[in-house]
Amino acid sequence: MATPYSDVINSFLGKITDYELPLLETDRDSIVISYMHSANSKFKRICLVDLTDVDEDLKQFNQDLDDEIIDIITETMIVEWLKPKLYSLENLRNVLNTKDFTQFSPANLLDKIQATYKEAKLESKRMMNNYSHYHGKVDEITQ
Repeated sequence: MATPYSDVINSFLGKITDYELPLLETDRDSIVISYMHSANSKFKRICLVDLTDVDEDLKQFNQDLDDEIIDIITETMIVEWLKPKLYSLENLRNVLNTKDFTQFSPANLLDKIQATYKEAKLESKRMMNNYSHYHGKVDEITQ
């Protein structure tokens, strides 16, 4: 009973549109797997399944991940995917050099990216909180 990385990767790719991700599956997957590992590190403390129990050679989780867990991981992967777009040097240069704050300005674009990042991060956190609430063991928390 295992969950292949491809289940998580495909779920993530179904939620985003990114024409800059490499077209070669191996390159794309290695990038997306790095997002997944980062997302797992944020969720593993409260997840009922051991997200560190993986087989990197077979590219799989050694335990079954249900749809809810995969959904939380992929939402958190979106946060990781947005982070480099937010902190790109090109965006920083555009903001520092722009004098025109029109609707189509680079500064406005950065504001939109920041808002999207914050929204994705809040959604990821909300999902983890809900998961913890529904699946947590209250008696262990109060001890």
